[in-house]
Amino acid sequence: MGKHIVEKNYHRLDPVGQDDMCANCSTACKTSCSRKLAQSVGNDISYIIDEPTDKEVVIDRLYDVIIKDVDSIPCDLKNQKLVFDVNGNLIEGELKTPWRMDWIYSVISNFLSEDSHLSGTKSVRFNNPEEDDQIIVCDVVSYIHRK
Repeated sequence: MGKHIVEKNYHRLDPVGQDDMCANCSTACKTSCSRKLAQSVGNDISYIIDEPTDKEVVIDRLYDVIIKDVDSIPCDLKNQKLVFDVNGNLIEGELKTPWRMDWIYSVISNFLSEDSHLSGTKSVRFNNPEEDDQIIVCDVVSYIHRK
């Protein structure tokens, strides 16, 4: 059976397997976010070392909004991508259009600020509030981004 060794700020498991001590280990050796192989001194046996991390992980929910189709808009918007945060603020991207179309940013931002914030892809239809015949259909991809 494997041997559980706790040394200073890390612990390691003998590669043969886990013993009963490891099964009830309070250092949670089974769930690790940083693992690497290390060589035992004077031996060719590798060990898995879990090192503590001092970095704080920042988790953000982001939305990729990709325009898939347009109706009654006389310019090509297809496949253009915008990235928004969870509050509906534009993070990245700008529409390449011959004139300003601020209504697109506005309707997408309003939709995202009221979204359920679950990961996945939705196909959403947006209308220009000033001209109902102008429509864009977008894939809204919601995901978690870790920094």
